[in-house]
Amino acid sequence: MKTIFITILQGVEAKNILRTDIYRRLIAEPDLRLVLLVNSQEKKVFYEREFHHERASYEVLPICPASPSERFFSALKFKLIANETFDLRRRMRRDETGRYIAAAMDWLVNRLVARRAVRRIVRWLDYHIVRQSFLRPLFERHQPSAVFLAHLFDDLEVAILREALRRGIPSVGFINSWDKLTARAILRLLPGRLAVFNDIVRHEAEELADMPAEKIFVGGMPHYDCYVTHQPSRRESFCRALGADPSKRLVVYAPNGKYSAKADGVMIDFLHSAIAGGAIRYAELLGRFQPNHVVDRAEIEKRPWLIYDIPGIRFSPERGIDWDMGPADTQRLIDTLTHAAVLICYTSSLSVDAAACGKPVININFELEPIQKLSSSPIQYYHMTHYQKALSSGGIRVVSSPEELLAWINRYLENPGLDEAGRKRLVHEQCGRLEGRSGRRIAEYILAAL
Repeated sequence: MKTIFITILQGVEAKNILRTDIYRRLIAEPDLRLVLLVNSQEKKVFYEREFHHERASYEVLPICPASPSERFFSALKFKLIANETFDLRRRMRRDETGRYIAAAMDWLVNRLVARRAVRRIVRWLDYHIVRQSFLRPLFERHQPSAVFLAHLFDDLEVAILREALRRGIPSVGFINSWDKLTARAILRLLPGRLAVFNDIVRHEAEELADMPAEKIFVGGMPHYDCYVTHQPSRRESFCRALGADPSKRLVVYAPNGKYSAKADGVMIDFLHSAIAGGAIRYAELLGRFQPNHVVDRAEIEKRPWLIYDIPGIRFSPERGIDWDMGPADTQRLIDTLTHAAVLICYTSSLSVDAAACGKPVININFELEPIQKLSSSPIQYYHMTHYQKALSSGGIRVVSSPEELLAWINRYLENPGLDEAGRKRLVHEQCGRLEGRSGRRIAEYILAAL
C-alpha cells in the first residue's frame, strides 16, 4: 500500500482538498493511505471527526526550527519578486513608518535581485545550506510514496518538500489561490510537479516561480465544483432562514475584514438608508462576512436591522489562516449567490464566485469617509497584480462615487444581463473549465505522480 502526505495547515487547503473531490477520489483508491498533516491538536480532532476513514490518519506537525540559515532564506523569499503588489506593500510600510529612504533602498535592491538567475542561485543555496532533521521521524514512520503540498509559501511546507527531495520522493505542489504567486513570495524550493487553477497562474508559475512548463498542470478550481454539482435551496426557505423577505431582491454586501474595516460600517449604513429611502427599490440588504475574518459583533449589534451571515469556524481569534467552512457553510454560500440580485464589495475573490453564479458584481473604489492612512484604505488594493488581471476581463463593474454605486445597483436590478460577456470572460480566465470535475482532475494528477 502506498502513502501520500497531504498538508492541511490552512483553511484554504481544507477548502480545496478535504471538501472537494481531491479527497474523495484519493480515499476511494483501495491501495492508497492518506496521512493528513495539520499544525494543531485542535485541528486534528476537528477533521478526524468529519473525515474519518480506516486509510486516513492525522499527524500534528512540530514547529519548524528557526536556524540562522532558515531565517535568512525565509526573509529572502519576499525580496525576489518585483510587481505592483510588492510595490504597494512597500508604500504601505513607508506610510506606516515614515522611512522614505529605507523604502527607496528596498525598491532599488528589489529591482536588482528580482531576477530568474538570482532566484535559481538562491534556491540552490537554500537546498544545500539549510539543514533540518525534525521531520525525519515522521518520514521514517510512514515511508510516504509522495507528498502533496498546497501552500509552498509556508516554511513548514518547504521543510516537508526539502525532506522529500532529499529522499527522492515524488512531490506535487498546488497553487491554491489566485493571488499566491504574485502576492506571497517566491517558491523557495520547486516541487517535481505543480497543479494550478488556470492559464494565468500557469504563466505566473513559469515567470515568477521558474517552474518548467512541462511540469505544470492546469486543473481548474476544485472548490468551485460545488457551483455545478450542488443544488441550491429553494428561495423561500433560504430567505426565511436568514429572516429576509423572499419577495424582495437581495443586495449582498461582503465586508472584507481588516482590509475594509474602517469603511464597512458606513457603507452598510449607506446601503441600508438607500433601500429604506427608496433610492434602491424592492430590495433587502444582506451582509455576508468572510470565513477567515474576525467579526466585530459590537458593530453588528449597533445595527439590529441588519440581516447577516458569518460563515465558518475559526481556530484562532486573529484573522488569518486558521478557519474552516463546513458543508452547511458551503451550501449557504451557494444559496446566497444563487438568490442574490447583485454582489457589492471591495477587492475580493467573492467577485469571481458571484460571476461564476452569473450574478452582477460591483466593486467600490471610493471612501464615504476619508481614510488618511494608506494601510487602512480598502481602495488601494485595486493596484494588486492579480486583481488588475481580474478587472481587465470587464466582468467586474468598478464604481467611484456613491451616485455611481446607486446607479449601477439599479441598472443591474432592472437588467441583470448587463456586462454578462465580461463576467463569462472573467470566469473563463479565472476558473478554466467550470464543469464540476476540477477536484477529480487534480486527484488523478496526484495519482500519476505515484
